[in-house]
Amino acid sequence: MEAEKALTEEQLCSPATKKSLRGERLVTAAKLELAQMVDRSPQTDPINVSILAARLRVTRKSIYNNNLKTVIHEHAELQRRHFCDGLQTTTASKRHSLEERIRTLEKENEQLRRKLDGWIERWAAVEYHARINGINADLLFAPIPLPQRNVLPYRTRK
Repeated sequence: MEAEKALTEEQLCSPATKKSLRGERLVTAAKLELAQMVDRSPQTDPINVSILAARLRVTRKSIYNNNLKTVIHEHAELQRRHFCDGLQTTTASKRHSLEERIRTLEKENEQLRRKLDGWIERWAAVEYHARINGINADLLFAPIPLPQRNVLPYRTRK
């Protein structure tokens, strides 16, 4: 008997059953949807009655009638707590001492200098090959001349 009542997530989320979510099926579908929403940011996906009703494609009144307001409030609190705890741990781990920050900035500065030296070396090679081939290196930045072809005048159809 219990196995017959248990619905899979696919059955709850199918388009045919979303319109007919009532009673126990609505509560089960709402809890599944809330469980998925808890892992998302409260800034982008806040948990409230309106959003849950829109996601389940039911009216807000049906959510209130099935006493889901307390469940929604609990999941919203859980989402906020979960997200705030995550923010505090990530910002705390990103803070380094001044000596560490100086070392990382010096390392980044050295990498950028090496990259710049590589580009300068490449440009020196381009200028060298231009002079060897008899091309003025200053003309490398000259605009490209227009193609020499005859353009037909614009014709109108009659």
